[in-house]
Amino acid sequence: MHSLVYRSVAVENFQLPDIYKMLSDARLFNSKHNITGCLLYHDKKFLQLLEGEEKAVERLFKRIRKDARHHSMEIICEERSSLRLFDEWSMAFHDYGLNGTSAHLKLKQIDNFFEKSDAFMKPSTLAIPFFANVKDILFNPTQLNHV
Repeated sequence: MHSLVYRSVAVENFQLPDIYKMLSDARLFNSKHNITGCLLYHDKKFLQLLEGEEKAVERLFKRIRKDARHHSMEIICEERSSLRLFDEWSMAFHDYGLNGTSAHLKLKQIDNFFEKSDAFMKPSTLAIPFFANVKDILFNPTQLNHV
């Protein structure tokens, strides 16, 4: 099993309806190739975790790198693992809303999201950096835009 976490910035003209098309395509592809994961989107920023057989994840990531809907891609971490953090989701998705959303509500959403996934109950070194980047995206609005 191979896991990869990356983040990137959406192009200026990217709109929320674009993400639903992207998700539909991703879920279809992922279910055919036994890839699971999670995609977070907030204020033009993406954070994604991909999990699956190494060749399948690498092939998918190569396609993602070429996608013109985002830029400033940065790999956060990669690891080999025997367990998936998001084993039941072909591509979990959460849009955390606009930047004006209160910190309390954002934290509650994060807690609910990770509780549903059981991510912290599984032995993986990916959960901590993934969660740290979720917090960066939600609470540091300009941090990724300069990457």
